[in-house]
Amino acid sequence: MPIYNFRCPACAHELSQLAKYDDPPPACEACGAEAMERQVSRTAFHLKGGGWYAQGYGSTTGGASGSAKPSTPSTPTPTPSSGSSSD
Repeated sequence: MPIYNFRCPACAHELSQLAKYDDPPPACEACGAEAMERQVSRTAFHLKGGGWYAQGYGSTTGGASGSAKPSTPSTPTPTPSSGSSSD
């Protein structure tokens, strides 16, 4: 279950509580108001490790097989000229 932040509209008391999404908002502990407002807060979400991106997540070519390789540019690299000019 996630931790939600609540704020009382009457007295501005703030509270963090472990709750389900569908749970009703708690009553204010400071002033006794019936329902506190749920606040929007940042989450602690990190993508760590060898990578979901390198394995082709979101790619149209690899899928979940893990055999997808990062795409390389399809434009050819220019080759150096031989150095002789024909003017």
